[in-house]
Amino acid sequence: MIRAHGARERPGRSSHIRLLPCRVSLGNKGLGLRVLNLAADVQVKAISEYAPEDAALLCGVGRLVCAWTMLEQSLEKKIAMMRQAMGDVRTVGTRNRPSMAKLMTELRTMVTMRDRRNATALNEISAIERDMQRVDRFRSLIVGGFQEPAPGGFTCRDPRNQQVHVSLEQLDAETTALEQMAQRLLDV
Repeated sequence: MIRAHGARERPGRSSHIRLLPCRVSLGNKGLGLRVLNLAADVQVKAISEYAPEDAALLCGVGRLVCAWTMLEQSLEKKIAMMRQAMGDVRTVGTRNRPSMAKLMTELRTMVTMRDRRNATALNEISAIERDMQRVDRFRSLIVGGFQEPAPGGFTCRDPRNQQVHVSLEQLDAETTALEQMAQRLLDV
């Protein structure tokens, strides 16, 4: 509930945000509002209070997210090294962080310029890209659709709003596959 400072509070209701009048330094004009967030009600669970299966779930999801980020970063570094070897000094995505699709497109272009007659590297990149798309859908399911822990894993909602059970073994297998893809990409 938001109320102006000095206004009466209704019985049975607590205010979490109070608006206080204050002078705004816009010359001699007007009154502004300063927002104070009173978040004393928030209680955070300590890590030691999680059940062991919940801790395994948190570690598994964290490992998946970190592996994906490490893959993006290592791919950016590989492209930068390939650019430098070819004499190009531009950096990858100087302003915006490029998406994985843009990074893969750029890698494919660089490999095509490097190996004009050898298609095996391009075939390997295509195979890796298919695997990455599968893992990316899995990662998006977990990050965007996580619902609650369940026996042996957790439940998620897919984009069609259907409930999906993901086991911890499946999570571990996808994370391991992602780490192997990163190594395969660096070897291309």
